This record gives sequence, C-alpha cells and structure tokens, in this order.
Amino acid sequence: MFLERVNQKTGEREWVVAEEDYDMAQELARSRFGDMILDFDRNDKFLEGLKTTIPEKKKENSDGLVHVLDIGTGTGLLSLMAAREGADKVTALEVFKPMGDCARHITGCSPWAEKITVISERSTDVSQIGGTAADIIVAEVFDTELIGEGALRTFKEALQRLAKPGCRVVPSSGNVYIVPVESHLLNMFNTIPRINGGEDEHPLGTCSGTASVFDVQLSELETHEFRELAKPIVAFKFDFENEEKIIYNESFVREAIAHTSGTIDAIMMWWDIDMDGKGETFIDMAPRWKNPNNYAWRDHWMQAVYYLPDKKCVQKGEKFEIVCNHDEFSIWFSEVGKDSTRSYCVCGLHSMLSRQTVYHINEMFEDQRFRAEVDRLSSGLNVVTVGEGSFVGLLAAKAAKTVTIIEPSERFRDIFHKYVLYYNMKNVKIVEKATNLIEKPEIVLAEPFYMSAMNPWNHLRFLYDVEILKMLHGDDLKVEPHVGTLKAIPECFEDLHKIASDVNTVNGFDLSYFDSISTKARAATDAIVDEQSLWEYAGTVKEEAVELLTFPVDGRILSRKCVVKMDNMQSSNGIPIWMEWQFGDLTLSTGLLSTSESGKPHWNKGYKQGVYFPITNLQNESSINLNALFDKSSGDITFQFSKC
Repeated sequence: MFLERVNQKTGEREWVVAEEDYDMAQELARSRFGDMILDFDRNDKFLEGLKTTIPEKKKENSDGLVHVLDIGTGTGLLSLMAAREGADKVTALEVFKPMGDCARHITGCSPWAEKITVISERSTDVSQIGGTAADIIVAEVFDTELIGEGALRTFKEALQRLAKPGCRVVPSSGNVYIVPVESHLLNMFNTIPRINGGEDEHPLGTCSGTASVFDVQLSELETHEFRELAKPIVAFKFDFENEEKIIYNESFVREAIAHTSGTIDAIMMWWDIDMDGKGETFIDMAPRWKNPNNYAWRDHWMQAVYYLPDKKCVQKGEKFEIVCNHDEFSIWFSEVGKDSTRSYCVCGLHSMLSRQTVYHINEMFEDQRFRAEVDRLSSGLNVVTVGEGSFVGLLAAKAAKTVTIIEPSERFRDIFHKYVLYYNMKNVKIVEKATNLIEKPEIVLAEPFYMSAMNPWNHLRFLYDVEILKMLHGDDLKVEPHVGTLKAIPECFEDLHKIASDVNTVNGFDLSYFDSISTKARAATDAIVDEQSLWEYAGTVKEEAVELLTFPVDGRILSRKCVVKMDNMQSSNGIPIWMEWQFGDLTLSTGLLSTSESGKPHWNKGYKQGVYFPITNLQNESSINLNALFDKSSGDITFQFSKC
C-alpha cells in the first residue's frame, strides 16, 4: 500500500510504502469519533425515536413483527437500541469494512446477536435485506450541512427499494435555520486581504470567494463579535419519510425583516431534526448562546457560516429576501434577481487557501504592531522574504529599498504579481527559488508561514530555507525571526477531549471493543497529536506554558530532543502544543496569545494548534513526561508521552 506524505523540509508531496501490517483498521482508529458515541443527547434522542416507532409498527403489522434497517451503523449502537426496544429483526449496513467488522463483533457478543445482521455494503448498492422489507429505517447519515453525507439519496432510495409502504424513519424530518449577521471577525475568514484596508480596494478583482460551507463551533464566538440582523429563518424543511418530497435540487426565496441596520457579512446556519414526527423530541444544533437551556456540545456536527456573493446592506424594519439553494449534498445562498448557481472563486486566492489562512493574512495586515516592526527591520534595506503563500514581502515593500519574494508556488507568484501591479510596488521582485537571487540581501524576513504545513512546527521548514540562503550569501546574513520555540501547556477542555475518550458502556451497551481498536493505534510509538483550531473549544489553563525545544535561526540545523515533565495533569485532559517566533522585538505566537484571570486561554485563530489527549493508562497520572524529538533529516517532530 502507498500513502501520501508531505516532506517537511521541502513541502513536496511524496508517496511512501506503508508497512506490511498497516491496514484500514489503523486508519479507522486514527480517525476517532468517540465524541459521536459519547454524544448522549444524540443517543437518547435516537432512542426516543425508536421507542415511539417500534411499538407503533408492532400494533400496525398483522403479525406483530418489526424489521428495522440501520443505515451506517458504525459501532452498531442504534441496532442494539432497536433490538432491545423490541425489534424482531435488525439489518445493519456499514460500507466501511473495518467499522462493519467492529459492529459485527459488538453486536455478535450482545444478548441480541440473533436478531442483528451486519452487512458491509452501502444502502444504495444493496438489492435486498434478508427477505423482508423494512418497517422502520434508522440512520445517522448527517453532517454540518445536514445533507452533506448523502442523506437525501440514502432515505429516498431506501424508501423506494428496501422499505414497506408507510415505513417510519428515525429521524422523520429536518429543518435548516439561517441568521444573517454583521461581523468583522467572520468577514476576515472570507474577504480578500487588502494591504491598506478599505472596501473600495480590489487587488485581485471582485471575488466573493466560494460558496462552500465553513464549519465552525459558533458557540465559542463572543456575542460582541457579531450582530444578528434578523430573527432565525427556516431555509429548508426536509421530510425524510416521504420519498416524493425528497428532491435533490431546490431553491426557495425566504423573507426576513431586519430588526437592526447593518451589512450582511455572513450567514450563520444550524439545523434540527424531529426524531419521531411528533414535534416533541429534537436534536437541536443551535449554538449555546441561542439555545442555552438545551444546548449539547458535539464536534461530529457543528454549525456553519456561509457568505453571499455580494455584500448586502439592510435598514432597520426593512423586508429583505435571501435565495436558499441546495443540491444533493450541499447548501448555498444568493440574492433575489441575481445568479443563484453556486459561486466559485475567480481570484485564485480562496481556492488555494483555507478560511483560517485567509483570516491569518487579514489579521496580519490589520496588526499595526507587526507592520511597524516589519517597517523598522526592513527600512532602507535590500530584503528577501521566504515562505509559501506568505504575504510578509508585500508589507516590507513600504519601507525597504528592494524586496525579493522567494515563492516556490507558481500560483502564488501569480497572486503576488497582481498585488504588486495593483499597489504599484516598483521595488518588489518575485522569484521561484533562492538561486534566482541576483543581489546579496541584507536581511531575510519571514512570518514564517508555509501553506503545506499541517501543524505549527511544520513551519520549521523555514530553517532549511535560511540554511540555503546563508550558504549562498554568507553566515553574517541577518534573519528575522531569529529564534523559534516549541511550547506546550496542560489544559482542561470542557468537551474537546471526548474525541479521544474511551466509550466503554454507552446507553447500557458494551462498546469497549471499539476502544481496543482505538487504543491500539493511540498507544503506538508515534503519539497522535491532533490538529485543532483551539479557539473553537472552551477550556481553562492553570499552569504557565512550558518550553520544549528552542531553534536558533543561524543556518545550522541540529537534531534536538527534550524530556519535559508536565505537571497538574490531574486537573487537565489535554496538552496543546504550538510554536512561538521572536521577530525583532515582537513575539509571534501560533498558539496561546493570552490567558484571562479566570484561566480562559485565547488562541490564535489564524493557525491550527497541536493537541495531545493522554491515552487510557496516562489519564489518571498527576504528571507525565513529554518527549519531543526534532530530526533534522526529516524536518519533523515526533512526540512520546509516558509515566514519570
């Protein structure tokens, strides 16, 4: 088997041969979804739906027998619920074979083994499910957009081919809600970066970005960071029990009344699903500040943000309309009287960058302290900047004598050329690699930022770029940042740790076999450090950050290692890890920015941070050892965690 990996020294994607014992079960374990199984609100609501529909069908059927079809069974939890609640036969479908094997083992060891049959096929490919059609379909085939995992086709075709007339579906229906908001913060995740600010500047032409969903934990937005311009609007109603009403492509014009004046910078979205058609039991995805009494945290589903193709201003009391569109898998929004087809990036920037990186660039342009330091360091000098998709060279142009941007990506070179032309930066050159430099630079500047980096420490690729420049232009070449530091801190997350928690027994069912699969991978030599946007997840810190490894930027790359004792773990459940860079007189943090008096950490929204969740045998330790090893031959850092 071949696997694709990123070379951390060059940023190039490479194919490597996997070990002989590598299998999909390992991949399954590494893509943990414990938080879904530990979503007790979700579990209880599905159980309520089954408790309603199974007795209902037993009364309706002349033989009193009920056949439940569980689509996308996962661990088999919903199948076990159906069997325990009186279903006479349960057919569980799971297309991902390792997960299907897991469900087969779990259900096979249960008291309801004879009732449950697990089939490793997709519901749309199955021709029959054991001789009798289904009386009830139960399925958790939803995502942040509700329909993005193919829920519409799943239900429609299952009702047509695998179900009896009048088949009940759990859940029976779903509603999608939207709220137009004014928010400078959310706007920063989408708007084209403008060096001098101002709405009239279009360095890359007019482009609204892409219509694709922006998954985000809206509950962690501070209420002062947005203004609702209207009450929630029902954008779509989906009836999962009526195949004729399940339509793959629809558009609706929805009307709203502005209760305050403002500009629609973004549209927030969430959904709910009715579990039994009675209008009493709902799984509600509204964020915490909208639904404080019934809020339930989850990471397998989130809320979403969308952007209109054009900014729209509304006045208090004004009626306005939004066109709500969906196809089989996605949702998007537009204005009445304008093209309602999905919008796509025409500037090239949005199609290359994540929304997080767009935010990072906008934040960098707005950071006056950073811009002043760039001016100070580059004033009157011949400047070279390095990175991949780094905009710092455009900022240096204001004060520098000359700026040469070394940019390995042809697409980014085209982007930067457009900025240079628009802002008339006659002192800026753009080259592909360091060997293309003609004049000796006086200073090298970087953020550093590399688009291919997955973790904050992957930006250590900067060290290798500096090594080449110093070989070409002398060891006395000045470089900023001049030192980088890898840091970590114990944190007590309110909920995020659930993505790696053992599930054990859930709703009375033993699912510990799933834990054994996950633990096998998580206990491997290379500890699993997740990449997460930690600003989206609530938590507290009580300790100071710990320095793990220090990297002087002097052109000499050495392998480095450390063993650091992480204390106060008895009141923590995760360890965030990030990089800080000393850039002149400033400290640039890719992670922790500050901590409030209450211990709430404030994380950089423009980067993902690494976070480690202790495996089972480390979870009760008051202190653990963190081992970090930087290998200069690979350019990557590996971590190990152990008892003190």
